[in-house]
Amino acid sequence: MRLMEKILNVTRTNLIYKISLSFLIVIASNLFPINEESYTFVYRESEFKVNLTNVNEEWNITYEISHPFFKLSQDTLFSYRNLIQISEIKRKLIVMGGFRKIEESYKIDHERKKIKYVKGQLTETLQYDGAIYDDLTAHLYLRLLNMQTDEEITLNVLERGKIRQKKFVKTISNPDTIKIKEKKEKDKFELFFKDSSKEILKVVQNVNGKEFIWENLQTFGGVTPN
Repeated sequence: MRLMEKILNVTRTNLIYKISLSFLIVIASNLFPINEESYTFVYRESEFKVNLTNVNEEWNITYEISHPFFKLSQDTLFSYRNLIQISEIKRKLIVMGGFRKIEESYKIDHERKKIKYVKGQLTETLQYDGAIYDDLTAHLYLRLLNMQTDEEITLNVLERGKIRQKKFVKTISNPDTIKIKEKKEKDKFELFFKDSSKEILKVVQNVNGKEFIWENLQTFGGVTPN
């Protein structure tokens, strides 16, 4: 009886492994290769810069939001071999030229499926399963993924020291423009990009009833929109 149970357990494990491997191959086949890119978005007096660069076989995606009263930046390191795998995230907020500073970081141990989160004097360990993203890599992944129209996808996203399950849906904005919308009870997030080149055109956010439309400066020929 014990021998039969062992045989069944081995068979079940092999089957799960094969199914998981097949799933990863299907996902990988629906991804596009990534290239270095740089964007500058504007909203009134604020500027939002995003850069994606390749460094020693790893990828680095950064953003910086500059406002007269604050500066917010983030730096994410990840590898990309058909799948995005984050290794480290650093985030910094500087208010009123340094009057207040908030720094936080995440270090991901993929073998142990653990994340070390540090914010000031606080240190926590998070446990996770499956793929993990931050907002930057989640949006990159959604641009690369060949999703079907109206298809919904759920991603595990690191945000404010927590792992949050975020749901996104794809719609067609016009013949060569795709809109990815995050499904939220409150607020709003929409990402518009070209279907052919994957170039980001604009980002629309609604936070606490206030709408922010971040336009790609290149789209406007270097002229800040009103």
